[in-house]
Amino acid sequence: MNIKYVAAAILGLACVSAAESPKNYSVYAGPDVTSDPILLDVYDRALSNCTAEASSPPRGTAYTTSYYYNAALRACLSRHGFIDKGAFAFPTNSLF
Repeated sequence: MNIKYVAAAILGLACVSAAESPKNYSVYAGPDVTSDPILLDVYDRALSNCTAEASSPPRGTAYTTSYYYNAALRACLSRHGFIDKGAFAFPTNSLF
């Protein structure tokens, strides 16, 4: 039973979408980030802060190609109000 949970966690992290593309993000219950230059500037500032946070070991990892880095970056952008709207942004399976 525990093997299923471990496998589900690994597959869930493997399905993390690319975290830095602004066209995949929208403001919570609002427009796309790329639709307004002011929103794009705010997103760029949030991305620079979140990149530094996701690169530090308490929250993320220094390896920018890892799934753990992408998950930390998406979590930080979500706290700043930018939600990933990709089709596979939050994968689910039969266990959950």
